[in-house]
Amino acid sequence: MNKEETVRTQKTFIRAQMIFIVVLVFLFGIYLYVKRPQSPNTPVIERNTLSISAPTNTFPYLDPDVNINLNQHYIINFAPLEKTFQSIQSNYSDKTYIYFDYLNNNLWIGSNNTTPFLAASLVKVPLAMAVLKAVEGGKFSLSQEYTLDQLNLNSSFGDLYKVGANNSFTLAQLLQIMLVNSDNTAMNALYTAMKLAGVSDPFKDIYTAMGWQFATAGKVPSYNKIDLDTLSNMFISLYEGTYDTPQDSNLILKYLDDSPFNDAIVAGVPENIGVSHKIGTDDPDLTYRDCGIVYVPQRNYLLCVGSVGANQAVANQFMADISKAAYDYVTNN
Repeated sequence: MNKEETVRTQKTFIRAQMIFIVVLVFLFGIYLYVKRPQSPNTPVIERNTLSISAPTNTFPYLDPDVNINLNQHYIINFAPLEKTFQSIQSNYSDKTYIYFDYLNNNLWIGSNNTTPFLAASLVKVPLAMAVLKAVEGGKFSLSQEYTLDQLNLNSSFGDLYKVGANNSFTLAQLLQIMLVNSDNTAMNALYTAMKLAGVSDPFKDIYTAMGWQFATAGKVPSYNKIDLDTLSNMFISLYEGTYDTPQDSNLILKYLDDSPFNDAIVAGVPENIGVSHKIGTDDPDLTYRDCGIVYVPQRNYLLCVGSVGANQAVANQFMADISKAAYDYVTNN
């Protein structure tokens, strides 16, 4: 190799070294950029706020529902539905009650929703919540058996009284019978079981948590009054699994969906739509109520309705009319 070729080879080698160094510096710069500390202006995505999967991080400053496209089922304007409710109410001379809550974005409308009325069988919902809370707290288990006492038997609602005293059922069976069939004997048995387990006032904690305001100072609460605001809080708590565990809340709502009473809210929706609801009737006082969650696909809502002063047939028709109006509005907007 002559001198000229040697010089040319050395220059080529030096040039290759320089290119290698430049590439190395460039790659190291990229590494430092990726590993840089997060800017204070960069939104932090919490695991309990947004999913860390790629599709849900598109709009980190927005409601998580926007990222998973649930906002397409938001409804903002319920003024037309409120007018429809008022129009329906004007067709009935008795006192009527309405509370509607669209659960996707928690917009609600109501009429006489803070007016108290007799609770009747509606107390079975908070009692069920209290029973499962006691189970969670180790007071007893649902597999525990309870033997019916003569004082538990009540023929006003349900058929369990027909088996008579001295027959045993597990607390799980009594809970199901009470919620599905609105059975008074099962309710009395569960209430007594709570007392025997050392829960002196089975309703106190649950009613306090739900915002109940009808206690009389210096007197033992009778819990015989309730309003739609308090009642709706109970159902929303079940829907969100906040008072009882999600598993227990789901169990209560399942039993309420199995209820065979289809003359009020259920009568206003198609047969394929699930409704976890609880009726309350008091014939002597002409007081009738129905409250529950209507499971329209992607558009669940809570509806509580009631009537005081009309017979049961008229009351049921009013509640069915309101239910149909709510369903039609939610599914067509």
